[in-house]
Parts: sequence; structure tokens; C-alpha cells
Amino acid sequence: MLPRLPLPALALAPLMLLGACFLPLADAGDIQPLKTTVIKATTGLCKRGETCHKDRAGAWTPKTAIAILGVSIAEQADIDLYVDVEVSTRPEMYQCAGDDSAGCIFRAKYAGPGLFDYGASSGSTYIGSNITTTSITFPSGYGIMVPAGEPIYLHLDVRNGSLIDLKVDQDAWIYSVPVD
Repeated sequence: MLPRLPLPALALAPLMLLGACFLPLADAGDIQPLKTTVIKATTGLCKRGETCHKDRAGAWTPKTAIAILGVSIAEQADIDLYVDVEVSTRPEMYQCAGDDSAGCIFRAKYAGPGLFDYGASSGSTYIGSNITTTSITFPSGYGIMVPAGEPIYLHLDVRNGSLIDLKVDQDAWIYSVPVD
């Protein structure tokens, strides 16, 4: 059986819990500027039923050394696409395997269910969108270090399962801070 609290203590308990939710996590002097960079990438035209692979589909080269604190990739598939996307300092995709992970930053896969063809060879039935966000953030005090002048690439591997040819575009948001 739980102990009985006096009525005034019971009445204040929700306010104390609510107040704890709004305690500041850091002083304003402790917050450092965060840089957001968007890498825009494209496979170009990807014909229906084909797999379109493009190493270095997009790139960004920081002018100063940075620590990457997080990456976010919005799934932008309104139609039947399977997308494998990789953010890396390596010049080609699928080089991040085994114990050698230097330069590997983030990889995500998603599938957009938007078109059903019901076995048809033309036309489509549009059923909606599959827009969500795939992201990674690192624990406080940790980041992926990238030297000044080293390119960060966005690699794409896309299987176009839709009934139309289309240009596939993908963005990645890189959240970083400069390092000395």
C-alpha cells in the first residue's frame, strides 16, 4: 500500500513534476553555435524498373575542420522507390564494411510505397506519401571529425519500382561545429 500524503502535498505534486520538465539543461553561455549544411544529391533520370547507382551524387567540402554531431535524411519517396543512401568521406559507396570504418558517417535505407500497379504495365494507383525522417545524433561530447578540405559525399543507390521514369533527388542535413 502506498503511503498517504497530506492533501496539500498531493495538490502540489503535478506542479512540481511540471516544473522539473522545464528546468534548463544548459546556461546560454554553455551553448555553442551549430552549423547546418545541406548536401543536395541526385541520381539524374532513373528509368522505371531500373536501379540507378551514383557515387558522389552530392558533395560538400568544409573549409575548416569540423565535428559532425548529427545527420538527418528526409525520406522523399512518394512513389515506389527503394533508396539506399550513404554519407561518407570515402569516394565510393559500400566501402564501409568490416573493421575499417574511417570516413563512414551515416547510412540509411527506405522504401516509398506510393504506387501500386496490381500487375499492370501502364497507369498507376496513387495511395499517398511515405515522408519520414531518418537521423542519427551522437552522445554529448562526441562527433565525427572531418579535417578542413576533406569532401563529404552523399552516395545514392535507387531502385525505381514505379511505373514512370523520374529524377531522384535526395538531401542530407549535416549538423556540425568547428574544431580547433
